[in-house]
Amino acid sequence: EPKDYFKFEIIHQSKKSLARTGRITTPHGTIDTPAFVAVGTNAALKAIDFAKADDAGQQLIFSNTYHLLLQPGPRIIRDAGGIHKFTGREKPFITDSGGFQVFSLAYGSVKESLESGGELKRSNRKVIQSAKKRNDKCHWRSDVTGENAVTVTEDHVIFKSYRDGAKVTLTPESSIQAQRDIGADIIIPLDELPPHHIDRD
Repeated sequence: EPKDYFKFEIIHQSKKSLARTGRITTPHGTIDTPAFVAVGTNAALKAIDFAKADDAGQQLIFSNTYHLLLQPGPRIIRDAGGIHKFTGREKPFITDSGGFQVFSLAYGSVKESLESGGELKRSNRKVIQSAKKRNDKCHWRSDVTGENAVTVTEDHVIFKSYRDGAKVTLTPESSIQAQRDIGADIIIPLDELPPHHIDRD
């Protein structure tokens, strides 16, 4: 049953193309579309706080389920009252499913995958070696990316936490449950981003 605090309406439709402007209504405010969505991966923005972003007109913040799943964890955010109470921001949030990280842990960024022709990321050796030479701490563990870092089946994905190496299982159901615990206004079902070099089968 539709809820009046969740709706999408078309504000203007172009007569020359499929372009349109719209408005999404959520329990925590409206979002005009198309929109610039700021990325707060760990439910925080860099270089600016939420109050200043909101004052500048930022309507929607994107946060990453995979990272929040590893730390602090969806249950902690839920027990704190959800992401809005947890962050002190009462405007809309959107979370992703964690599916892109399934791709990036194995293949790196889209750019890296394209440049390597689909070669699996080999534990990010260059980054780690470079950091060691500079005596810098590398936040990525050398054993959690690249070959064998991710196992994908018809039912679930298993990957290793970059924080402690623990195995984490993600299913379509657990992704949705994690996002419900986080409490975002808009959530996304688990998707898989296959690399460009694989065949249709």
